[in-house]
Amino acid sequence: MKTVTLLFFTILFTISISAQSTLDCSECHVAIVNMWNGGNHGTTQIDVADELAGERAGETPDEVINGSDPEDCISCHGALAVTANEGMTEPEALAYFFSTEGGIFTANTQALNTEQWPNVACVTCHNVPDNHPVAMPTFALYDSRNAAYTEMNTTSELCGQCHGSLHFAGTDHLRQDAWASSKHGHGGLADVGKELTENVGLTPDEVIADENCIACHASTAVLVNGGMSEGEALGYFFTTTNGVITEETAPQNMDMWPEVACITCHNPHQAGGIAYFNSSTASFDEMASSDQLCGQCHGNLRFPNTDHLSYNIVQGTGGVDVPDQKTMPGIKCIDCHMVEGTEDSQSAMFAGHLWKVFVEEDGSVTTSCNRADCHPDMSVADAVTAVELFQNEFADLFATAEVKLTEAEEFMVGENNPVKLQKLADAQTNFALAEGDESGGVHNHNYGMALLNDVIDKVEFIVTGIDDSPAIIKEFALFQNYPNPFNPSTIIKYQIFKSSKVTIEVFDILGKKITTPVDKYQTTGSYQIKFEASNMPAGVYFYRMKAGAFESAKKLILLK
Repeated sequence: MKTVTLLFFTILFTISISAQSTLDCSECHVAIVNMWNGGNHGTTQIDVADELAGERAGETPDEVINGSDPEDCISCHGALAVTANEGMTEPEALAYFFSTEGGIFTANTQALNTEQWPNVACVTCHNVPDNHPVAMPTFALYDSRNAAYTEMNTTSELCGQCHGSLHFAGTDHLRQDAWASSKHGHGGLADVGKELTENVGLTPDEVIADENCIACHASTAVLVNGGMSEGEALGYFFTTTNGVITEETAPQNMDMWPEVACITCHNPHQAGGIAYFNSSTASFDEMASSDQLCGQCHGNLRFPNTDHLSYNIVQGTGGVDVPDQKTMPGIKCIDCHMVEGTEDSQSAMFAGHLWKVFVEEDGSVTTSCNRADCHPDMSVADAVTAVELFQNEFADLFATAEVKLTEAEEFMVGENNPVKLQKLADAQTNFALAEGDESGGVHNHNYGMALLNDVIDKVEFIVTGIDDSPAIIKEFALFQNYPNPFNPSTIIKYQIFKSSKVTIEVFDILGKKITTPVDKYQTTGSYQIKFEASNMPAGVYFYRMKAGAFESAKKLILLK
């Protein structure tokens, strides 16, 4: 995994208004400048040209900036543009960098004077003092409206100037607003505070060595106060007594707590990509996929012994004697948790940064379940029902497995049977993995249910000495019902080789469907149903099973 070191991210919390630096950043920060050149922040002029030629055709530069429906493209896409050509207003900069006809933007508007266009320059976000590197830069926004800097307390506040409504209240770019109302954007300080109540008597460094709360709840906290270690950051944001955590430990310096900041997941010098800010090295670890990024904290990729195992459940791996499987193969974390909705919807403006499967907006709800490549015809109500069904099934089985596992643990006190001890350890492993799914059984329903069923099987063996776990199933099968002929009920048995959507339908002799006794996803295993025919006339019927590519039919004979 490639690591990109984060340079000069030292935050000073002072208010300063000054002209932008004219130092050449590439002389010392070559790698960062090269990275910036290839990112979205380093190539913004064409985006503005397309906007002007599209939605703003027919308007003057002044109408675009100051009209009845203003859109200050200069301020966010190239704030330093006002310093070009010996200094200009924003409308003048817009006219200087983009072509007009008779002073009006048209469908033919193009970029001009490209060599002078600043993009989102280094000094758009960093107020660099003239005596740098003796004095270090601060996080600050260069405001093209007054040609002055506004200092920022946190990096997310800086990002939210253009990727949220902090700079322009009427903007439709609302990522930071969504983030601020999400679990990533608030509540982390309180969560860490609760964790610390379990660490009374330990120093911040000892807490970090055992449970690194900073790494996932606020990794960029190490950048605050001129730069700190993880232990120092914990001590900076939470009170201690004589250097240790006590029952009176409480949050402090709360205005500077960064939460899971924008730059926790995005390297700003390579905007548009994903990267994990590693608080132990104060550098970015590049991620191969969004799942890998989520799995740093919502799985065991960063900390192998964590009990937050959503990523592992989604991957469907890690169980003992439980085959790897995925209920929704090919679906990534962000496919469900970063729903964007239709183009003009509020969820689209949020760009998924609520991380919710269901997004409420203007009296309606948008869900990721009915995206085009998943369940496009599923209504929101049906999606809610499906999620609740998964969660209820999981909760019921989880409660049963928990009771039985406790029974087995009590049964094994003082026992030294190595086979049963291993069974107990394996059952505890599978239960902990199922428990680590923080979706209530939705992330990978079939796998979670298989883990819990395996726990129950292992417990039965521990307590009774009898292994009731099913034989290994190597194929799909539909068996002949018994009894046959029957009146009024019969048993239909079948087996599932791998997790599949299973349907069993009953037809009359003319091929008319009578009923569908089975229509659901099922995991590997042997099953049986009791088929009731009290309301059916005597005669010959057929029952057909479909599971994936498998299909088989058998004859039923009802006598009365």
